[in-house]
This record gives sequence, structure tokens and C-alpha cells, in this order.
Amino acid sequence: MFVKRGFFNIMMAIGFVMLGVVLLLSNFNMVSFNYPFNWEYIYPIILLGIGLKMWFDAVTTHGGSWVIGSFLTLVGTLLLLDRFEILLFTFSDIPVLWPIISVYIGVHLFLRGSQKNGPRRKKKKKNRSSFAVGDISYKQDNWKVEPMNISMGIGDTEFDFTRAFIPEEDTPITVNGWIGDVKMLIPKHVPFRAEAFIKTGDITIARENTGGMGRQLVYESEDYELAKRRLTIYIDLKIGQIQIDHV
Repeated sequence: MFVKRGFFNIMMAIGFVMLGVVLLLSNFNMVSFNYPFNWEYIYPIILLGIGLKMWFDAVTTHGGSWVIGSFLTLVGTLLLLDRFEILLFTFSDIPVLWPIISVYIGVHLFLRGSQKNGPRRKKKKKNRSSFAVGDISYKQDNWKVEPMNISMGIGDTEFDFTRAFIPEEDTPITVNGWIGDVKMLIPKHVPFRAEAFIKTGDITIARENTGGMGRQLVYESEDYELAKRRLTIYIDLKIGQIQIDHV
């Protein structure tokens, strides 16, 4: 057990050391590192790392999920190849990966069949994670605002409250996600309070901004406490961008 965990940690450590050495030598013009080291290159690497970790944990029975892990590994690899201009792939191309569902079903049936034919073992409860891929959009005219609790795996979530019917009450909006963007457009006459948390990325709420790793931003409009019609927003995102505009 110790050797397996140590192997993964060693590989991660070697990767960080090599990256640091290359960047350091590049700063001294000793090697050429022409690709811009920015957010567009960072988050595919993070996706790839998370996917490999979850896949490795699942294989070594330390938890994790081989389905989510393999999917994140594939998406991270394709995004990274896109950044280095080897092929074209963006988040909008994720739906073309639907045939992988057939692979997952086949592997699941194979493993389930192997378990039935093999010796019976005591079943142990495992933690299961729900995972959704795709975009969610609330932008149609006169859509009704209701209390929401949205959980996303990978994808963008957009709310245009300027086109919505907002009732005369306090309406809570909760969004939890792994990777993607959360964007909201709130009319100026509607007070709101927002709490936003992000592991890696940027947060912008009514012209207030913060970015980096492990960031949070709390904002409350002046007339929020006395308003009957208002929005109470909570957003928790692992990787991506949170943007709330008050217009």
C-alpha cells in the first residue's frame, strides 16, 4: 500500500521539479519555452492530474472513480493537445465523446459478470459521486425564478435574470460544480447577496474581483436586507470562473 501511494507522489513530485527547472532555465534564456504559461495551459494539466489520481485510487481500491477519472484524463489530454495545436478540441466538443458511454457500459458489464462468476465476497459500502457533463442556461424570455440547487461536473451555467420573472420573496440559488464557468446577469433594481468560493480561478461580482487559488468573495447590495424581492446566491466551484454582473 505504501509503495503504491509513494509511486504516485514520486511521479507528481518529479513532474513539478521538471516543470520548475524548465521554467527557471527559460527565465535565464538557457532553453526555449515558447508556449505561454497561462490559465489556458494550467487547467488542462489540473484536469489531467485529477483524472489520473482518481483513476489510480480506483484501481488500487483507495476510493476514487475509474469512470470519472478516465473521463477527466481524456478531456484533460485532449484540451492539452489543443493548446499545443496538435488537434482542435474545446469544452463545446465534449458531446462528441458520447461513444465512450458504450465503453463504460461494456466494462461495467464485464466486471459485474466477473464478480458473479468469482468467489462471493462481503460487500462493502463505497462512496458514490454524481457527475454531470454539459451546459445549463436560463436565458429565455420571462422564465420563472424558483429556488434552485444545481450540481455540475463539467460545463457552463448561465443565468440571465434580466429576462426572468422574479417573485416578491427571497429566492435562494445554489450552484456547485467541478469545472466550468458560472455567469449571472442581475438587473440593477433587484438586490442580491452572493457568496462565491473557488479552488482555482477567478471571481468577479459587481466589479469586485479576486483570483488565484482558494479564493472567496462575499458581496451584498445596499438594499438587500430591506428588500422583499431579492436573490440569495451561493456558488462553490473547483476550477473555472465565477462572474456576476449587476446591470
